[in-house]
Amino acid sequence: MDTVNLCIDIGNTTTKAALYSGGKEMAYIKPFTAELFKEWVSMHSPRVLVSKTGSNPGLEDLLQDSDYLDHTTELPIQIDYKTPDTLGRDRIAAAVGAYALQKDVSWLILDLGTCLTIDLLADNTFRGGLISPGVQMRFRAMDEFTAGLPLVNLDYNVSFPGKSTKESMQIGVCQGIIYEINGYVSQMNTVHEDLQIVDCSSENIHFGKEVKNKIFARQKLVLEGLNYIIQYNAKK
Repeated sequence: MDTVNLCIDIGNTTTKAALYSGGKEMAYIKPFTAELFKEWVSMHSPRVLVSKTGSNPGLEDLLQDSDYLDHTTELPIQIDYKTPDTLGRDRIAAAVGAYALQKDVSWLILDLGTCLTIDLLADNTFRGGLISPGVQMRFRAMDEFTAGLPLVNLDYNVSFPGKSTKESMQIGVCQGIIYEINGYVSQMNTVHEDLQIVDCSSENIHFGKEVKNKIFARQKLVLEGLNYIIQYNAKK
């Protein structure tokens, strides 16, 4: 029987985890808690790998002897980045997850959460990408840094031109993100003829539907990448 792997993604808004046996998912849960960690470890004695970009103090107290993904972890891809020690662990894991989906093609990896990240994997090398504000960050910035703009929620059903301040803000955020994504997709399509696009956003999946190219939706891509990294290092 294959060894069981426990992959944990501690993000800015929630913690997710999955159990894998080989390449097969056994269980997935969000939010993942310290109590569940103790239960799964007791049942399966798994190998553990953690991607940490946020904070979960109760769980992290139990992870002191676990392996954390960082810039020194052996990977099946190369990293072309000026400051690898600052590179988000979830971005690394997602790139490996894309590599595991299909090798020897170029990948544009979208993740819309607290921030929007768009990363490029080409020639089996992480080439870098961009980070910009996510949906709620954009709304909050307009509210907090102006005297007259309110805090509003996202509405996918409004269209340009906005007929109220609220609608104008909603269109600005929603359509702004869509045009931002499609702009970079168009730019990369001219450079990489083999470009594939994967969206690993766990929220706001509406935006992935607005991308002009065919897109793969893989909400568990970070966890899949962590599992692939465990398997890769186990074979060395």
